[in-house]
Amino acid sequence: VTLVRNHEITEDPGGSFAPPEGTFDPDCAGGTVTLRFDAAAGRLVDMRASLSGTLVNCAGGVTPWGTWLSCEEIVLDKGQKVPVGDDGYVHEMKESHGFVFEVPAEGLSNARPLLAMGQFKHEAACVDPGTGTVYLTEDLDPEAGFYRMVPTVPGQLEKGGRLQMLKAHGAPDLRTGRRVRRPLKASWVDIDEPGRGRDADGGSAGIVRQGLANGGSRFIRLEGCIFGDGRVYFTSTSGGDAGCGQLWAYHPGDSTIELVFESPHESVLDYPDNIILSPRGGLVICEDSDQVVQHLYGLTPGGGLFPFCASDVQLDGFRGFSGDFRGAEWAGACFSPDGKWLFANIYDPGFTVAITGPWRDGLI
Repeated sequence: VTLVRNHEITEDPGGSFAPPEGTFDPDCAGGTVTLRFDAAAGRLVDMRASLSGTLVNCAGGVTPWGTWLSCEEIVLDKGQKVPVGDDGYVHEMKESHGFVFEVPAEGLSNARPLLAMGQFKHEAACVDPGTGTVYLTEDLDPEAGFYRMVPTVPGQLEKGGRLQMLKAHGAPDLRTGRRVRRPLKASWVDIDEPGRGRDADGGSAGIVRQGLANGGSRFIRLEGCIFGDGRVYFTSTSGGDAGCGQLWAYHPGDSTIELVFESPHESVLDYPDNIILSPRGGLVICEDSDQVVQHLYGLTPGGGLFPFCASDVQLDGFRGFSGDFRGAEWAGACFSPDGKWLFANIYDPGFTVAITGPWRDGLI
């Protein structure tokens, strides 16, 4: 099994950890590492750098043709002066950031940004296998957009395409005041300048403001997204009347969007983040909240929520780490192709767990 793991690094010293041919901006230390896991033996085989010179590689998504889309969750322009650290050092950016990069399962990424996907605070991406359309979330507060990139040539993202933002008819603001299972008709508005990520105030809202000006609908802090059952599921981590999170579904077949689940209180679900579909039919939600213990939750097709896994990471010198990390974010998860292994990341101190069965009958 091949895993491509993001490293959400901003200011770490040392610059790129990948070879030059897999490096975008040599001053920057974000990127991806590719791991090979022997599922039969249950052990790591090897790992290698596959992309670096990027910043804040937050989430992304797999493609039907077997690559990984790694998303930068930051917006910086070439030549921009950025304070780094506490010693007064100011760094002048050699490249712009805020892009999506494609990483192959074998070898190195070419480290070229997929400019048609825009420059914004990217979170996650998923691909409709029938059309090749890429759906993208934006982790921005207080306004964020839900986007799609319609490729010029499906499956060949480097050849560009058209970036658009979702418009829910009659609902310009989807952050609060919505009701579950009430579909809204949806369409898409163009983003006129996908490469203009910074706004007039120097912030990171250049893309969402373009979309809103053209009639797009507001979300807040969009996180994970996944394609399955003919739908695109995505989360708004602080959306909803209680501010504790929403799960949305977009139906490309009939161009509708509906609220699938909204947390009424932090004790039910607090800040849903990345999501995946289980091969057994349920949806797995990673929690990233201020709760003392973070959970993986399951969601039934009918919108029923249940806790699946609680973090109990308390270390005392294990592999050099000590501390109580039960409150650390579940930073992404995925299943092996045969469904027998669930891999999930613990953000701090930074490692991947591999969960296996035997799995009982159920949704996860």
